[in-house]
Amino acid sequence: MRRTAALIVTALCAVAAALFLYDKGRATPLADGVSDKVACVSYAPFNRDQTPFNEALVIPRAQIERDLAALSAFTRCVRTYSVDQGLHVVPEVAEKLGMQVYLGAWIGRKDEKNRAEIARAAEAANAHPAAIRGLIVGNEVLLRGEQTAAALADYIGLLRAGLTRPLPITYADVWEFWIESPELANAVDFVTIHLLPYWEDDPTPIDTAIRHVMAVWQEVSTAFSSKPILIGEVGWPSEGRRREGAEPSLRNQTRFVREFMAAAEGAGASYNLIEAFDQPWKRAMEGTVGGAWGFFDADREEKVFTKGPVVEWPDAGLWTGLAAAFALLPLGFALLRREAKDAATVAILALGGWGAGVALSLQARHMAVASRWVDEWAVNGGWLALSLVGSWMLVRALAGLPVPVVPLARGRMLSLPMLRFAALAGMAIASLGLLFNARYRDFPVSMFLPFAVGFVLLRLPPPPREQKAVALLLAAAAFGVLINEGWLNTHAWMWTATAWALAAAALVTPKGAARG
Repeated sequence: MRRTAALIVTALCAVAAALFLYDKGRATPLADGVSDKVACVSYAPFNRDQTPFNEALVIPRAQIERDLAALSAFTRCVRTYSVDQGLHVVPEVAEKLGMQVYLGAWIGRKDEKNRAEIARAAEAANAHPAAIRGLIVGNEVLLRGEQTAAALADYIGLLRAGLTRPLPITYADVWEFWIESPELANAVDFVTIHLLPYWEDDPTPIDTAIRHVMAVWQEVSTAFSSKPILIGEVGWPSEGRRREGAEPSLRNQTRFVREFMAAAEGAGASYNLIEAFDQPWKRAMEGTVGGAWGFFDADREEKVFTKGPVVEWPDAGLWTGLAAAFALLPLGFALLRREAKDAATVAILALGGWGAGVALSLQARHMAVASRWVDEWAVNGGWLALSLVGSWMLVRALAGLPVPVVPLARGRMLSLPMLRFAALAGMAIASLGLLFNARYRDFPVSMFLPFAVGFVLLRLPPPPREQKAVALLLAAAAFGVLINEGWLNTHAWMWTATAWALAAAALVTPKGAARG
């Protein structure tokens, strides 16, 4: 009976895994954009090995020249956020390429640094005024609580006094902060708002995102009817966690850009899309999603095209091949040892190996996309190794074959009950993180799904009381995650379902369960 259940479930998992990879690798038709070029795009020059937190870093001029040359085929304008770390040369480089710049001056807590930044911005703008479409004094300073509206008005006045010819000046922040500080409009020539449907307090799904953006733009335009409005940041991420109904994906990012271009052109709205290149350093603050807003990846390969179909994972073949390699391990090992002596055993090894192999491949991809620091690489890499060994053990057990002995430190051996406890504890810790500090955390379901499916099917004897407590904690925390995330968050549903299955494997043990 157990082998029949294993055969059915592994077959269903194998089909689901194949369909998942097929979906990621297929070309999805989307309506073409209204133009080959976008109006403007945020430009941060930092590549995989660079971060603005390294105050000694100066971006080489040659790197900026290469970047802007690549962007000149995509846009006529770039927005910067600072003139420090070598970015003061952007107006000069842009002017040679026939591009214009919204030149940003970074404003933080320290007055001395702010004044030095404003002086550099004035110098760069005075040297190349024809390249300046506007000057932006401060970015989300009110949001961060680092200055008051009155102080920002003073900094704007300081920059204005340092210009040798009049140039339009603005301040940029999330649109709600402009509504809360309308007096700041008196200091600027135009109002610059940030409008990111994914990050709204009430996240907006892709189907209604454009309508939401244009409605807010109209609201702000009405509130500041005497000032031009620039949507200074608008866009959609291609990777990361889902927020209620707002799901990051390359398809959604491309769809958003194309539909927004059409809506903005139709309404006559000025805009700047975020952002030119993926910025891996942002993952330190915002998780996976923070580094995935670019129209080009961190290696400067174009991701978002204004025309043509979209493939969610252009490298889907790589991850499918890796899944196949993982899948061959249980079957290949059994065939070499001449253990696969009947069709059911071969089928479970093949189907279970494929399902687990896809999950392992997804783990490897998540590790590559989400890991930021050495400790994260170590944790994700260590769990991937445990998942590889554990999946091999589980598939063999489901096929009715002897579970191999895996030696650990101090003469201990890795057993299935020990593996179950590791999965319970690992997912409980991850669930607590999602419960109490979820905003920038992913839902890495693939890290635990093979364990959940495998242990539900194996029906091991119940664990000790302490481990049952961990299982109860996992079930409760996962339910809390689902409540917090909202019913529209399918990632949260998958996480909770996986957690409940894993917990049930420890808490609900039918009579006559196999002894492990």
